[in-house]
Amino acid sequence: QTMATTTMTARAVHSCPSSPPSSISSRLCRSRALAVQNRQRRASSSPRTLLVHALSSSSSPPVEDHGDAVEVDVDELKLLKEEKLERAGKYRAKVAGTETPEWTYARVVERRDLLPKLREVVLEVETSRELVSLRNSYCAVGKVAQVKVKGGDPVILTPSCTPFPPEEQHEALLRLRGDLRAGQTKLPEDPVTVKRKLSVLVTPEDGEVFDTQAEDEGIDEGNLSVEVGPFLGNGINLRGAIQSVYNYPTVILCAEGKGIGTAKAMIEAGMSRGSLDLCYREDVRLYYKVPNDDSVCYGNLFENWEKEFGVKTIVHTSSFLDAFDDDDTLEYEPDLTAVISLGDEEAEQSAQEMCEEAEIKLHIKSSVEQQAMLYADTGRVV
Repeated sequence: QTMATTTMTARAVHSCPSSPPSSISSRLCRSRALAVQNRQRRASSSPRTLLVHALSSSSSPPVEDHGDAVEVDVDELKLLKEEKLERAGKYRAKVAGTETPEWTYARVVERRDLLPKLREVVLEVETSRELVSLRNSYCAVGKVAQVKVKGGDPVILTPSCTPFPPEEQHEALLRLRGDLRAGQTKLPEDPVTVKRKLSVLVTPEDGEVFDTQAEDEGIDEGNLSVEVGPFLGNGINLRGAIQSVYNYPTVILCAEGKGIGTAKAMIEAGMSRGSLDLCYREDVRLYYKVPNDDSVCYGNLFENWEKEFGVKTIVHTSSFLDAFDDDDTLEYEPDLTAVISLGDEEAEQSAQEMCEEAEIKLHIKSSVEQQAMLYADTGRVV
């Protein structure tokens, strides 16, 4: 290394003019020689250069095997990494609602008699994403609720309200992500609660929930009689071409029995989650099949549905085909019309007969669910 430095210095000196150098030339030559020496010194002191010299020098002793030392270093690194992850655990974003109980208490707000044997029970339920995961929430029209009273067996009920709006989860999702506002410190805090009203249709066959009474606001949670569990199903398959208001400007809803509750949820959804933007369609009809004129639910809402959402309701005591034939004001193109049946299997068959007679190709059944969503169970996605 010393010889190489001397040679480089000599070359630098010989490159100068042979005539007596001026002061500027001599300083330039000396600076070049010093720069070469500095580069040599830095290169010789780097770990990679030292390692090459150590391996290539024949006079150096053989390099010892440090295999055991390397293994110890790896273990130490793993331990340090685990400690770091453990310290950072409380700051890491959580998957929403996966570590909370699936059943939450709900307060009975009121109950309304729609028919002699049909009631609408309104519950105040918890919807915060910190406490209820997305997979267990009411996030699509057609999902059904699980309710149990005083720890009894759960019953499945049809919601008659729109799915819970995701916009109200902003504060809860910020908390899950671990975000901080200006001036806020990272301290343990109670979960963010987001209360929403859930209305469900109940009959005497549903057991004790039919006889529940309204409960006072502010009552202790442990004294509430009703619990709400995970919502079941994936919702009606309303994805695909039906979403386009231009492909299907005409939509016919066929509802029977408790299907009127699902129709109400779909109509009042407007432009929110799970909606079909019915107010932007050219013509939307609701054929409501009932046993008799005294069996009509939500009759007081029909006028508002037509005024606010553009849905005209036609009540009929016969089949959907008869309602279609008697509807003289309907003008439609079969390829531009979609039918959605809401009710049991008999209602779907009756709607299918109407589609075949009217040559309508698209028939969406409430029993056909949309494709299941994939939910995150681990990771930083909320």
